[in-house]
Amino acid sequence: MELFCKIIGSVFVVAGSIYTTRNINRTMEQRVIDLRRLYSILLQLKSEMQYMGNTLPECFVRLKEGAEEPFFSWLDEMVMRLEEEGAAFRKIWLEELEILCVTSSFEQRDMEPLKELADKLGSADVTAQLKAIDYVLLHIEQNRKELEGDLKEKKKVVASLSLFAGMLTLILLL
Repeated sequence: MELFCKIIGSVFVVAGSIYTTRNINRTMEQRVIDLRRLYSILLQLKSEMQYMGNTLPECFVRLKEGAEEPFFSWLDEMVMRLEEEGAAFRKIWLEELEILCVTSSFEQRDMEPLKELADKLGSADVTAQLKAIDYVLLHIEQNRKELEGDLKEKKKVVASLSLFAGMLTLILLL
């Protein structure tokens, strides 16, 4: 009976370490996925402004139609606040970016280029808005590529440390 309990305990420890590894790796991958989605949303925003000539609230309405969480909530809130409050776009944009940063897997450095859009979006000069979006797209793509390059190494480190912790726990328990 004692041997059976040790075997079951060992299986649980190894399973726990594998589960921990998968969760940590999934969290790191989520940031890459969110950066790709944000890139796509900003690209669509640029197209809406450039080719359709839509206003920002109209653009955000169209963008939220195909967006997934947390971007759907972010765009929906932007639309509601722009239509209801009538406050300055800059203020609404910055406040909603802070909420997006908390509800998504983004880090603060991912938000910095987006914060710079607050001064450009909503202005009368469409060319300046489009150039500002291009600038942000460039930074997002750069962050994503940098993250993807580091991701493989980080995943290996996480797997190694988790396996080591699991084996160490097994040794201590047995």
